[in-house]
Amino acid sequence: MGRNLLIAAAIQVGTTVTLVAALALGLFELDLQGSILLGIIVALSSTAIVLKQISDRGEADTPAGQMTTGILIIQDILVIAVMLCLPFLAVGGQGELREQITPSIIGLAGLLVVLIFGRRFLAAFIKRVVYPGGPEFVALFAVLAAFGGAWLAGLVGWSLPLGACIVGMLLAEADARHQIASDVLPLRDVFNALFFISLGMLANIDTALSHAAFLGAAIALTLLGKSILTTFAVKASGWPIGISIQISLGLCTVSEFGYVLAREANHLDLLPNDMLTLVTVYVLGTMFFGAMLVPIARPLSLRLESIIDRDREEKQETAPAGDRPHIILCGYGTNGQNLARVLDATHIPFEIIDIDPRYVKLATDQGYRVTMGDASRPVILRNAGIERAEGVAIAINDFEATARVITKVRSVRSDVYILADTHRITRIDHLYKLGATEVLAQDFETSIELAAHILKKLDAADNIIAGQLSLLRAGRYSMLRGMPADRESSDELTRALQLTATRTHFVESTSPAAGSTLRKLNFRAETGATVIAVVRNGNPNTNPSADFVLESEDVLVLVGAHEQLEKATALLEGRL
Repeated sequence: MGRNLLIAAAIQVGTTVTLVAALALGLFELDLQGSILLGIIVALSSTAIVLKQISDRGEADTPAGQMTTGILIIQDILVIAVMLCLPFLAVGGQGELREQITPSIIGLAGLLVVLIFGRRFLAAFIKRVVYPGGPEFVALFAVLAAFGGAWLAGLVGWSLPLGACIVGMLLAEADARHQIASDVLPLRDVFNALFFISLGMLANIDTALSHAAFLGAAIALTLLGKSILTTFAVKASGWPIGISIQISLGLCTVSEFGYVLAREANHLDLLPNDMLTLVTVYVLGTMFFGAMLVPIARPLSLRLESIIDRDREEKQETAPAGDRPHIILCGYGTNGQNLARVLDATHIPFEIIDIDPRYVKLATDQGYRVTMGDASRPVILRNAGIERAEGVAIAINDFEATARVITKVRSVRSDVYILADTHRITRIDHLYKLGATEVLAQDFETSIELAAHILKKLDAADNIIAGQLSLLRAGRYSMLRGMPADRESSDELTRALQLTATRTHFVESTSPAAGSTLRKLNFRAETGATVIAVVRNGNPNTNPSADFVLESEDVLVLVGAHEQLEKATALLEGRL
């Protein structure tokens, strides 16, 4: 995610820690170290809750989902760093500091050794021992490795969760990491459930009731305050206000790592027992109410963005569009970049619209015309010249955003060609209903491309290949979706595919065909294929006679079934 992510995470964590630490110094009997720790606890967001909801809603690959995931990862890395530093914060004097430095240095050296050699050892061990044992063995090994990492971390005086986390990072380096993740996924959900159940059982109900007003106010202020601070942080990193609001609502909770960090701080006497009790209930409260905001983050952010931008859009002047018809390219990800290269190479004018500041900078550096903003907003479309556009290509890896862009483009121009790209094959018909002229499903297009390569390998004629691919795309991929297709067309193409295969063959100087005739080669009888033309020096000789003398560097155009063409190639190469 680049510097935008680092800026957003730094501002979000920095402002939250500073504000909470300042409040803690005034409200609680905490020293500066304890107040900063409390600020760090509040700055963290729940990875387990947010990532699962984002994944379940299919928003992991959207700009907001990627930015949210990136900030969560940076926060989790911060937890590791803080937990490594906690023993140093707990020392009371210079003598204790000296006593703590030696084991800490040994522990850090041990961590370095584990990170260097553990990556290679675990990867080789998984590949040769664990992986061949089947999915059950893989899942069992992952669980045992996590507990083993926790146990080893305890031996050197580190936090048990820190050890398990480091093992997880090492497992992520293995070649079989995707298989491990899929096998461990059900267990992860079970352990998450056990963790949250145990965390709930640790909550003191009497404490919650006796401090209900304070905890309720703290939870409400946290959800609101973190949302505001995160919105400011993401907006300051270059993202539009709508994306910023959506990300902020997803990150307003307090992390389960916050409790882990508070517990470790309590063991080191950095936080008192009564504060740990309050923090436990507080963390649970922010998780419970904050989790309710994640599903409504997107529609709420769109609504708030619409209210905020309404007056600004009315006052904003539309940039003059060029006279030439052009293509509007919505989204400059991988597919958008590839399409832009093709359009640029063919000298077709185009305008790019993207909401991601990374892609905006990339397109600008490449010399393309770019409009930064949400393509579902009329003012953005007008700035890109929608009135004169010949077509709109939507290459956004976000189904909901694609649907909004189609709806808005169609409301502005009822006649413009709209090409949409989607991963969600079950929603193809929905995009057509919204007004898309043509919808490409990436999974189906991959299948069609595979079919094209196979047909070319079987020497099918180009028109047959084109016809077959058209049949696969016909009826909105009806054949690939298991829907009834045109039976007559399918049978006709199948018969043509079986009967009409073509191949060209270049006659080399070492070929037995050089200087020989088709009669002498007994070509038709030996192979069953037919030479329909001989191209010599760029001039075609159609229907050559049996006595036509072939020369080196001739190109023979052969017709026949696939098996016959294979025999013809073998004969011409001297292998038959």
